[in-house]
Amino acid sequence: MSSPTRAPAVDVERFVRLTDVSLDDAYALLANPRTRLTLHVLSTCDSRLSVATLTDAVARRDELDVDAVRASLVHTVLPKLDAYELVEYDRDADAVRLDGPVVAAADPIADLAGTPESEPESAGANS
Repeated sequence: MSSPTRAPAVDVERFVRLTDVSLDDAYALLANPRTRLTLHVLSTCDSRLSVATLTDAVARRDELDVDAVRASLVHTVLPKLDAYELVEYDRDADAVRLDGPVVAAADPIADLAGTPESEPESAGANS
């Protein structure tokens, strides 16, 4: 098995400017490679994603077991991002979307665009 793919770099100063997250909290959040990868995946999507779709995208990139990735997302990454109001995480619908611009999609995951699993929240809505 090959080594896991590095998580995309995030411009921390830009992240702080675009969010209400303090510099110290931004560094703490972005220290987790899975958090950075999750933000990048979500930044490439205009619609809500099911947690299953997000999990698959992160697992493919991270080259890790889907169950381990899902557990990490559901129990750690998504609740933390939701607490900072960076994502809208609907546990009941098992769906998530970015709450606003957070990171540049410098490394987009093109195969997510238009996937049947993505759930458009509303037609023609622009963020």
